[in-house]
Amino acid sequence: MEKDKNFYDLLIVGAGILGLSCAYEYLERFPYKSVMIIEKEHKIFFHQSGRNSGVIHSGIYYKPGSEKAKNCIHGYKKLIELLKKLDIPYQITGKLIVTNDFKRLNDLKILKQNGEKNGLLGLKLLRENEILNYEPNCTSAVAALYVPQTGIVDYKLFGNKLLVEIEKKNSKIIYNTEVLSVGNSPEGVTIFINHNKQINGNKAIICTGVHSDKFISKKLKNKYRIFPFKGEYYKIQSKKNNLINGLIYPLPNPDFPFLGVHLTKTINGDLEAGPNAVLSLSKMKYKKLSFNLTDLISIITWKGFWIFAFKYWKIGLFELLRSYSKKVFLSSLKKLVPKIKSSQIYREGVGIRAQILSNDGKLYDDFLIEKDRNIINVINAPSPAATSCLAIAEGILKKMKV
Repeated sequence: MEKDKNFYDLLIVGAGILGLSCAYEYLERFPYKSVMIIEKEHKIFFHQSGRNSGVIHSGIYYKPGSEKAKNCIHGYKKLIELLKKLDIPYQITGKLIVTNDFKRLNDLKILKQNGEKNGLLGLKLLRENEILNYEPNCTSAVAALYVPQTGIVDYKLFGNKLLVEIEKKNSKIIYNTEVLSVGNSPEGVTIFINHNKQINGNKAIICTGVHSDKFISKKLKNKYRIFPFKGEYYKIQSKKNNLINGLIYPLPNPDFPFLGVHLTKTINGDLEAGPNAVLSLSKMKYKKLSFNLTDLISIITWKGFWIFAFKYWKIGLFELLRSYSKKVFLSSLKKLVPKIKSSQIYREGVGIRAQILSNDGKLYDDFLIEKDRNIINVINAPSPAATSCLAIAEGILKKMKV
């Protein structure tokens, strides 16, 4: 076994938004310490971090007191501050959360109360005629909640700028390198990688998204498993892109941890629709019919999957239908903006979100970070992890006691 000649103060597995945020926060505090980042792909942000809708989330959806709520609110402030510092364009557009069902008016009120408990200001419940003052083409909604804090940014640009800052310090990043195992050692941490090599360090942070359960402890291995959910996006062609002013979301299903197909004006001026949420049969392949035998076996042999599938089969069937039918996808968009036409939308990007499914069939609806002596593993960090990245990194460093 060939050893790396250097010993690093901090080893980071994964060069997504959380991995780079951890490196940035660490090097800001300890500019003379050494960091090694190990990335499986040939570049940063190749998977989940580079395949999202670019939304800066406000924190309205998350249960008060939860890790999602605390990290999103704190992370929002830290993110905006760093975007300004690094001269990265962003916009605070605000968004509407809308419903077409009078029976769900109380759900909007509860969501408003939830947001206020999380510290959000300026939230407004809107009636039909008031909605048009914000989004003139949102003509089918019967009520909406206006959230002024929501914004948009290009997270890929953010990642590239973070990388520049990290590379100014005492850091090294290696690509095309698969981590086979991570273990505590008498000196700190030993990471075994491909080509029969090992890398040693004082501490390690694992930020591997859909592969995080590969490094999970025995204590949690029989309780949690990471499931990949595929999200598909459409682009919308519109004259002057004037269909929407900001963001329009449907009022989400309170029993399902996905926000539903929404409309977003991106930072470069495009209009984007999506994502849906379809269980993927591959953790790393993005084509419609892609599957990986190992990933498929991991899914169907998990007891929690069958409990979950039995409970949510109707929702799952609809999401699958919406994945294959442009007409069905369009019908979801028309509930937000009725004037959108089939000729205006075309398939664009695909992303895969990592989501814990427990052995009792429940989707774990919060961040989950595990510490095992010198190793910290970010097991579950779905949306709003991008918005929360710097706050999550700050919390990890506290957990590491550095």
